[in-house]
Amino acid sequence: MVIGHFTAIDTHGCLGSNVSLLGTDGETFIEALALRPALQTKYAAFLDAIESSDAVPERVFGLCRARIAQIHGQQVHGISAEEATRLQSQRLDAFDLSEQTALIAAEKIPYQHHFLEDEEVEAIKRAFGDAGCVSLLTALAFFDVSCRLNATMTGEVG
Repeated sequence: MVIGHFTAIDTHGCLGSNVSLLGTDGETFIEALALRPALQTKYAAFLDAIESSDAVPERVFGLCRARIAQIHGQQVHGISAEEATRLQSQRLDAFDLSEQTALIAAEKIPYQHHFLEDEEVEAIKRAFGDAGCVSLLTALAFFDVSCRLNATMTGEVG
């Protein structure tokens, strides 16, 4: 279904400069929301606000978003092919310590969130502070939700 043009979405289903819903060639959830422009705008602003943290670098959000998309078998945008390969192979030693800390949590959020250990959350707090920890964990959950919504909208859910 072709919905038309919405300026906040680029050709990859990405919102603004740093929020991506990681869609595939099918219609993404955010594209479907174009039928309700006010809701789409509010949803996009909400997702953008999740990543608006001075405590967590944009790159960390991007790497985590990409890894969660990979876990869900969705296309990855916003990182290099080399980084995508490293993430897919789970070679975390190629990333700096704070990125590794965030990626350990990102790896667990989609299907193993109950196995996120207290020590791992403490490591996130040490890397990004309390506010950064809340921001990152909230973003990880919504990256996962966005992937699941996109899978539903594109018919990838069995």
